[in-house]
Amino acid sequence: MSVPPIPSPPTATHHETFGSLPVFPSGGPADRLARAREYLREASAHVEAFHRGGAAGLSTSRLLAAATDTLVQGLFSELSAELDAPPGLALVSLGSYGRRELSPHSDLDLLLLRPPGVPEAAATPLARAFPTLLWDLKRAVGWSARSPEECIRAADGDQTIRTALLDARLLTGDAATFALFTQNVLPRLLTHRADAYIQEKAQELRARREKFGDSVFLLEPNLKQGEGGLRDLETALWIARVRFHTRGLTGLLQQSILPGSEVARLKAARDFLLRIRHHLHFLRGRKEDRLTFDLQEEVARFLGYQQGPVLPVEAFMRDDYLAASAIRQAADALIARCEELSAARRVSLLPARRLGPFRVFHGKLTVSDSTLFTREPASMLDFVRTAEEHGLSLYSWARGQAVQALPALEAARATPAVTTAFKALFARPGTRGELLFELHDMGLLGAVVPEFGRVTAHHQHDLYHVYTVDVHTLFAVRRLYSLRAGELVAQEPELSREMRELTDPLPLYLGMLLHDAGKGMGGDHSEKGRLLMVALGERLGLTARQREVAEFLVKEHLAMSHTAQRRDLSDPALIADFAQRVGDVEKLTCLYLLTWADISSVGPRMWTAWKGQLLRELYDKTRAHLVGRSAPTGGPLVRERFHARWARVLGEARARELEGSLPERYFLGTDPARATLHGRLLARAARQPLAAALRHHPDAGSSELTLAARDRPGLLALLAGVLSAHRIDILSARIVSTSDGLALDVFDVRPPQGQRLERSRWRQARADLLRVLTGAASIEEVLRRRRAGSLPQRHLPPVTPRVTVDNRASRDFTVVDVLARDRVGLLHAIASALTRSGASIALAKVSTEAHRAMDSFYVTREGARVEGAGEEAALVDAITAALEALEHEGSAPRH
Repeated sequence: MSVPPIPSPPTATHHETFGSLPVFPSGGPADRLARAREYLREASAHVEAFHRGGAAGLSTSRLLAAATDTLVQGLFSELSAELDAPPGLALVSLGSYGRRELSPHSDLDLLLLRPPGVPEAAATPLARAFPTLLWDLKRAVGWSARSPEECIRAADGDQTIRTALLDARLLTGDAATFALFTQNVLPRLLTHRADAYIQEKAQELRARREKFGDSVFLLEPNLKQGEGGLRDLETALWIARVRFHTRGLTGLLQQSILPGSEVARLKAARDFLLRIRHHLHFLRGRKEDRLTFDLQEEVARFLGYQQGPVLPVEAFMRDDYLAASAIRQAADALIARCEELSAARRVSLLPARRLGPFRVFHGKLTVSDSTLFTREPASMLDFVRTAEEHGLSLYSWARGQAVQALPALEAARATPAVTTAFKALFARPGTRGELLFELHDMGLLGAVVPEFGRVTAHHQHDLYHVYTVDVHTLFAVRRLYSLRAGELVAQEPELSREMRELTDPLPLYLGMLLHDAGKGMGGDHSEKGRLLMVALGERLGLTARQREVAEFLVKEHLAMSHTAQRRDLSDPALIADFAQRVGDVEKLTCLYLLTWADISSVGPRMWTAWKGQLLRELYDKTRAHLVGRSAPTGGPLVRERFHARWARVLGEARARELEGSLPERYFLGTDPARATLHGRLLARAARQPLAAALRHHPDAGSSELTLAARDRPGLLALLAGVLSAHRIDILSARIVSTSDGLALDVFDVRPPQGQRLERSRWRQARADLLRVLTGAASIEEVLRRRRAGSLPQRHLPPVTPRVTVDNRASRDFTVVDVLARDRVGLLHAIASALTRSGASIALAKVSTEAHRAMDSFYVTREGARVEGAGEEAALVDAITAALEALEHEGSAPRH
C-alpha cells in the first residue's frame, strides 16, 4: 500500500506580491497609532485576499512577515529617533517570526539587541515604549532586551530562550551588532550541551503531546501544538539544527540527511497545515489553532472539497490527518536519529549481539545488510516480530531501510514467505501489539494488507468516533492482544477467560482488522468489508473454517451491539433468532470479544458497565440456546416463582390478584427477585398518585427507578419528560400495564455525570412527577422551567434523523427505531408522538453514542402490531414531525 499523497501546495507567488503591499505612512507622534492601525487594516486585507485567492500556505506566511516587517521597521525608526536611542541597537525577530512562518494572529517574538558597552539603562526608554506601542495595536508580543553576552547567559538557563534565538533574523538597526550575535552567540547555541538540549527538547515534545492529545487522529486536532502539528516539525528541525548544524528542510536535503521525496512530502504537509491555520485565524479574527467541527466544514468548502464517496469534510480531514501523520512520523524519525547519535558518542554498556539476520546496536534492533529487505521482503515482517519478541525498539536507519523497501514487499505480498511471516507476526503467542502502530506507520501493514491500508486516516464526522478508522481498528486489535496476554484479568475476568480459551485467535484478529475496512466504499460497509475479507483470506491461505469465522465477524460486527442495546433480551424468540444468525459457540464467542474490543476502542468512556451487562446477558442466553441449555420460556413454572414470593409477603389472595392482572411478558422479562417490590408499589399506586423506589446497581453503572401510577395514554411521555428535565438519562424503560388500570414502569437511569443517581436530584424530580400526575403543573411547564437554565451548546456535527419500522424483530410488537441528535426531552417528544398516533409503548431501549441517540420502541395499536405500508408511514411521519419541532427549539444535548 503506497503512502497516500498529501495535496500538493499551490505555486509560491509571494515574491510577485511584495511590491503591492501598502507602504507605512510617515507622520508624527500624534497620529502614529492611527497610522499604524490603518496600515494594519490595509495590509491585513491585502494578505487575506492573497490567501483567499488560493495562495500557498508558506507564501501567505512570507507575505505576512513582510507586511509585519514594514510596520515594525517604521515604528522602530520613528521611536528610535524621538527617544534619542543609543547607537548600535538592532531589532531582531525570533521564533516563527524569525523564520517568517507567521499566521495572521501569531505572536511576535522580538529582541532588542544592545552592543557591548551600551548600558541597559540607555536603551530602557525605547525598550519600554516599543512593545507598549505594539500592544496598543492589539498585537501579542514576546519581548526581551539583551546584549549578546546576556543572550548567552539567558540561553544557558532556559531552553525556550535558546530555541527562540536559533531563529534570530535581523529586522532593522545596526548590522554590526547582529553580526556579533551570529559570530559569538549562535555557535554556542549550536554546540553548548548539545546532547542535553536534544534530550530536553525531545522530552518537551512528548509532554506537549500528552497535554494537547496523544494522537494525530483526534476529532478536533490542534494544528500547532497537537501531535503531528507544526510545532512537532519545528522541534525536529531545532534538534537537527543543533545536531547537524543545518537549517530547515532544504538544509537537511542538501546534507543528504533526508531524501528528496521525504523533504517534498514534509513541505507539502507543512504548507497544507499552514493554509488551514491561516484560514482559522481569518475566520475567528484571532489566534485559533484548534480545528473545531464548525471550522472543519468551513475550511473544507474553502479548499474546494467536493461531494464524492465520502462527505467533503471527511475527505478534507483525511488529508489533514495524512499531513499531520507525515510530520509526526518524520519528526519522530529525525529526533530518534539525533538521539541515537548522542548515544553513540557515549560508551554503550549493552553488549552487541546477533539475532538471526539482525543485530542489536545501542539497545535497538538493526540490520547489517542494507540489501536484505529488498532481496527478502518477508524479512521486514520478521524484523518487527524479532523486535517485539525481545522487547527492542527499531533502529532509525533500519526503519528507514524498511520504508524504502516497501515496493518489494507490496510486490511479494501474496508469496508464501510473506503470508507465513505475516501470520507469524500478527498472531504471535504472547504478543501485546507493542509495535502494531509502528508496523502501520512504516507502511508494512498496508503493504501486506491493502484492504486495511485503504482506510488510513479515514475520518468520520461525528463525536462518537474519536479516532480515524485505521487508528480505532489498531487500538481494538491491541485490546484483543492484551486480553489474550492476561493483562486485563482484573478488569475483565470473564472476557479474559473467553479469549484465552479460544483455540485459534487468528480469525478474530483478522476480522477485527477488517471490520470497518468497507467504510467509504458506499453502500453497506459490512458487506463490502466481508468481500475484502474474502480476498485477504484467499491470499493468506486461511483454512475454510478460519475464513468462515473471519468473514462472519466482518459481516456481522454490528449485530451483537445492536441487538443487546436496542432489542428486548427477555424475548425467547429473539434469542432463538440471534442464535440461528450466529450459528455456533465459537463464532458467538468471537463476536462477543470483537464487540467488546470495538466499543471499548472507540474513545474514552464509550464502554460502560451498562453496555457490558447487556452484551453479557445476550451472550449467556444465546450460548445456552446453542448448547441446548435454555431456561424455561414461560408457563406455570415461571409464574410459580412469582406467586411464591407474593404469597409469602403479601398473602395468597393478593398473590392471585397480581398473577391475574399482570401480562405474560411481565413474567418473561422480570427478575423474580423484584416481585415483592413490584407488588408493594402497585398496591400503593392504587391509593396514591405515585409510588416509587430507587435502587443502585454499581456493577452496571446505573440506577433502577421503578414507578407505579394510574395508567393513562402518554404516561411514558410524561414520566420521561420530567426525568429529562432533571437531566436524568434514561437507558431503558420497560412498561407494564395491569388489567386493573395501573402501570408499572421500570427505568434504568443515570445522572449526567457519574453512575449513581443522586438522592437530591431524585427528590426534586419526584416532586415534579407528583405535580404533573396530579395536574398541579403541565409537563410543558416543567420542561420550560428546567430548560431555561440550559447553557448554549457548541457546534456539533449534524445528525440526520432516521425513523424506521421493523415488524420482524418481534412476533408481538412493532419495533420503531429512531436515530436523532441527543438532547433534553427527546424521549418525551418521541413517546408523545407515538401516543398521539394511537400506539401503546411496551418497551423503550435507549442507546446513546456521544451526541447521537438511537432509541427503540416496542409498540402496539389496539393490542396488535402496526402493519401495512400506510400505517407504518403515518407512524414514521408523526415521529419525524416531532423531531423537527424539537430541533427548532434548540434544546441542549442529553436525554
